[in-house]
Amino acid sequence: MNDDDRSVVVVLFVCAVMLIGGFVLKGQCLAPTAFQEGHQYSRLCYNDIQPLYGIRAIADDVFPYVDGEYTENAELIGGAIEYPVLTGLFLWFAGLFVEDGNSYLRATAVLLAPFGLVASYLLARMTGWRALLWAASPALVYYAFHNWDLLVVAAVVAGVWFWYRGRPVWAAVLFGVGAALKMYPILFVIPLGLERWVAGRKKDAAKVAAAGAGTALLINFPFMLINFSGWWATYAFHRARGPNYDSIWGLAQTRWTASIIQMPSLNLLTAVLTLATVAVAVIYGWERGKREGVYPFVQVAGALLVGFLLWNKVHSPQYTLWLLPFFVLLRVNVAWWVAYAVIDSVAYVGIFRWFYDITFQSRGTDTVAYNAMVWAVWGRALLLVVLLVVFLRARTAIIAAADESFSSPREALVSG
Repeated sequence: MNDDDRSVVVVLFVCAVMLIGGFVLKGQCLAPTAFQEGHQYSRLCYNDIQPLYGIRAIADDVFPYVDGEYTENAELIGGAIEYPVLTGLFLWFAGLFVEDGNSYLRATAVLLAPFGLVASYLLARMTGWRALLWAASPALVYYAFHNWDLLVVAAVVAGVWFWYRGRPVWAAVLFGVGAALKMYPILFVIPLGLERWVAGRKKDAAKVAAAGAGTALLINFPFMLINFSGWWATYAFHRARGPNYDSIWGLAQTRWTASIIQMPSLNLLTAVLTLATVAVAVIYGWERGKREGVYPFVQVAGALLVGFLLWNKVHSPQYTLWLLPFFVLLRVNVAWWVAYAVIDSVAYVGIFRWFYDITFQSRGTDTVAYNAMVWAVWGRALLLVVLLVVFLRARTAIIAAADESFSSPREALVSG
């Protein structure tokens, strides 16, 4: 077995162990009284999967979107779901085999795990030992079965894999699929098209744009046609919802009285800030591309995601999974990965322990957990600002593109 194959085997094994650990963590919520006694918070096993089984009519085998709507009371009913259509279909499909929330968590974990392994395999094939930054991440334990984000991560990694293999149009197709799972991957079509344009392949750039947008539209169009309001309910819900507790906007809302923190002003503000960050990243990539002759697709894609995470009014804990592949694909020092893992761990524990404090201990913001969450959220925001620069200036860690290989795990991880 050569070193490349050895790294793939080890990465897959480590990922499998972490996925098992993730199910053990969330499996604590399978206890009959877990949600009554607050175990979902005190034991950190909260997940969106069990509660949404009943709340989103999955328990009733309601096919999503086609009869759904967003009500004046800000409720999703009739099969409307807060996620794009492919994630909604996955939710519905997993529910066909079960009879309660506990078995739904088990079935969902079984169906999701292969996507985590696929991401591990492709990352290992592209970067060798460096893929351990994905497979061995604590975030994989926290979030693999917290929500359904392994689906979109696998789509994004597969898209980068197709680009790596010289098939940018198929990469755009995968990003379009990703947009029908959690939206953000559609941003990656921008640097992918520019990479083709700078390479002098203007027709390919047009094909990339058409493939990405066309795939997303093709997947969504049947639902738009059958029941536009049920399809639009997803986006109406997110437009109307306020910032979540563990975001910079949620924390700012408790300190500022300015109207910009209220809806819809916050939607406009976050959109402007996100678009400004996109513009900065794209322009920087263009200037770097002119200097080096190659547009830095992976670097700019990573920066676009950082901007999205930084300014989004909803920064759910599991979004960390979105960012992890870029720590692998870009040659950044492992210290940045460690820093993010530490801050993310503090945020994860702080958020859910604070929820336990306020729900089951009748306490407010005078707790260690709350203060840990606050410091972690602001620390994460600061780190994202730094990572925006770090990602844009990085070299790719993809072995073929870097024209080198790593002889050991240590060399792969500390390089950068």
